[in-house]
Amino acid sequence: MAWQGWLLRMGKAFSPLLTAKAVGEATRTVQQKTDAYIGKKRDEFVTQARTEAEQFMVKQMALIEMKIDAKIIEIEQKIDAQIENEVRNKLRVLIYTLIAVILMSLISLGYLYLKQRFAL
Repeated sequence: MAWQGWLLRMGKAFSPLLTAKAVGEATRTVQQKTDAYIGKKRDEFVTQARTEAEQFMVKQMALIEMKIDAKIIEIEQKIDAQIENEVRNKLRVLIYTLIAVILMSLISLGYLYLKQRFAL
């Protein structure tokens, strides 16, 4: 029985060391599994975040493009209206000038007719 007591004392002495070693290995295993799981989830999250960010950017770019297109159409309409107004004004000036030239021609013809008729 002496050897049983001696084994019991040796077991008590080595028990903390063995326990610490087993706990350390278990901790490392759990830590590795946890790190792997967290890494996997982080990669999934980053991929999902990138995808969503790209989709958001595409939507925002489309929205900005639509706003720019609308603004360009508005500017083109304003420029077209100004060009129409300018052409209309120039045509009016040309018509008034033509009327003035025709009137001056008629007056000149009338003067020449009267000059010839009355021998002035």
